[in-house]
Amino acid sequence: MISDKGAIRRDLRAGRHRVSAAEVATAAAAVAERLFAFSPYLRARTLVAYVATEHEIPVDEIVADAWRSGRAVLLPHQGIRGFAPWRQGESLAEGPWGIFEPCTERCVWPTPPALVLVPLVAWDSTGTRLGRGAGFYDRALATVDPGVTRVGVAYEFQEYRGLPRDTWDVPVHYVITERRVVTCTAPEAVRLAAGV
Repeated sequence: MISDKGAIRRDLRAGRHRVSAAEVATAAAAVAERLFAFSPYLRARTLVAYVATEHEIPVDEIVADAWRSGRAVLLPHQGIRGFAPWRQGESLAEGPWGIFEPCTERCVWPTPPALVLVPLVAWDSTGTRLGRGAGFYDRALATVDPGVTRVGVAYEFQEYRGLPRDTWDVPVHYVITERRVVTCTAPEAVRLAAGV
């Protein structure tokens, strides 16, 4: 088993690039269906989403549902090192690393009840996660109210048992894949799932 984060990241990003467009679309529909029956999403008044790149699972259908139901939608914004509001029809600009973000410098931090969707490169059942490696989500999530639900979005094949975790890594409470919803087993995740 590989214990180097960089090697794991390279391997699983390469695997994600082999996913076909049809498989991406099928995974997106399955994730949306699961999320629409997921009680933390049903309770949330704010959704932090993302714009998919590199064959990540798109969450466009989820964002559209959030707008239809009157939820606020936020997107990651590298320039402000946080989350920015985004409304249907508003333009997006390409930010660092080719990730599209809202054309505003206004930072909004989600407060409960809210749900953050986090795109993953790798994950395990404890809630440990790997992203692209720039540390954006670790820094941003460390400042978010701990009562905000953190949900990783990934393909089933991206599960990597015993994923290494550093002290600064912020875990997710749940992972949603095209096949299931995983309640993560790290102590913080267990407390959240139990409503403690």
